[in-house]
This record gives sequence, C-alpha cells and structure tokens, in this order.
Amino acid sequence: MKTDEIFRAYPEVSRADLNYLLCEIFSCSPAELPQHQELPEDQLPLLHSWISRLKQDEPPQYILQKAWFYGLEFYVDARALIPRFDTEVLVSALLEKLRGDETVLEIGIGSAAISITLKTHFPLLKIQGTDIDPQALEVAAINVKRHQTQIELIQADLFPETILKYDLIVSNPPYIAAAEYQALESRVREHEPKLALLAEDDGLAVYKRIIAKASDYLKDSGLLAFEHGNTQQQALIGLTESAHYKTLQKGKDLAQRDRFLILQKQ
Repeated sequence: MKTDEIFRAYPEVSRADLNYLLCEIFSCSPAELPQHQELPEDQLPLLHSWISRLKQDEPPQYILQKAWFYGLEFYVDARALIPRFDTEVLVSALLEKLRGDETVLEIGIGSAAISITLKTHFPLLKIQGTDIDPQALEVAAINVKRHQTQIELIQADLFPETILKYDLIVSNPPYIAAAEYQALESRVREHEPKLALLAEDDGLAVYKRIIAKASDYLKDSGLLAFEHGNTQQQALIGLTESAHYKTLQKGKDLAQRDRFLILQKQ
C-alpha cells in the first residue's frame, strides 16, 4: 500500500495526523514525506492500529509518545499536556530577554518543554520546575534525562519551599474556564489531563494565586512571564498592575491571538 493510497483509504482522518504517523514510519519530516512510496508490509498492521486510535480522537503525539517543540523532540503521554507550537513565541521572547546565567522557576512544568528549551539555549541557567501532579513530573523527568539537562524537579502546589530568589518565574498554568472546557475538541477534553487545563474563576484562579505570591520569590526587577488564553490578557494586565508589575511585552501566538505577557517586578 502506497502513501497516497493511505490518504484515499481514510478520508475521514486528518491528513496532518496521517502525515504525523507516516513520518514516523519513514523517519522523515512532513515536507519530506514521499507521496507514492510503498509502505513496508510489516509496518501496515502497526499503521492501521495507529489509525484506529486516531479515529477514537487520541492525539497522534500520544500514539507515538512524541512531540516537537522549538526543534526539539519530547516524550509525551497522557500524564502531561502536549507541547503547543503557540508556546514557542513566549520562549522566543524570553530568550531575547535573558543573559543566560539567571535563576529560573517554571510553575506547572508538565513535559518540561519550556525549561528544557531555555536550558538548551542557555546551559548556565539554574532552573527549578514545580508541578502539583507527580505523574506530570514523571514525564518531565524522562525529558530532562533524554536531553541531558540539569533541571531540579519539585512536586509542589505552585511554589517550592525555598529561600531561593528567582530572576524569572514562568508559567503556562491551567487557564480554561468551565464553559470553554466543555467546548474543547474531544481529543483534548478526553485525552489530555484535566488538571493541567481547567481553572476556576473564568480561568484566572491559578494566575491570581501566582500573582499574590510571586513577588516574595522574585529578585528586585525580576521577570514574571505567563502564557494565557486569548481573551485573558487585559484581565491579567489589570491584576499584575495592581500587584505592582510593569508590562514589558504583550505577545501574540502564531494565529495573531493574544497569548503571553512578560512583566517586571517594581
């Protein structure tokens, strides 16, 4: 069976998802995927089993236990959120603001994609990452080992017990409101961890908790960076200004939707 025949045989399945699976078989990028090449016979049963899982709305990243972020490959499974390309814009902005030797805390580290990317570009960063979910930390530990990065992982509800002060606190916390959660596509709602997605108070509850305590953990003029939902930026600016943070950068994602804030402690 050739690749183009696979696409015709499964018109109900996203072509992008099929590309993702086929690239695993051919060890290529989507741009390099051959369109008329015969699939190895011994790979067909595996491909069909993967496609059956796709039809159940399982994300292809979980099927292959692989996701890409900022050009790096990460292990993923249902214990942690799948890294999104939209988060790359926040990482790019942070890389432009760091010297490379700062002390960093990531709250809600998940798969550790943000922290590992920062550490890969700036090996002298001292990074700690917290997560309330021990299962997410297991995924983070796999990626830290895979990328041979020195990142301290701590199970904690937001902030660790420490006397350390940070130059940067970064977080992509749960920010989906209850009504929005019910409207999410089923592959997200039914397969990705609810704990990492859903937040009370119109999605702002975790931000409010972080903002209330972040200044205790930040050095003078330290940075606080958030990814947020595309309707939450103005509310977050109001909350952070009231807590004496200056807005340094308001950022948009790849679809030009409001997506992140970088703030400075005053």
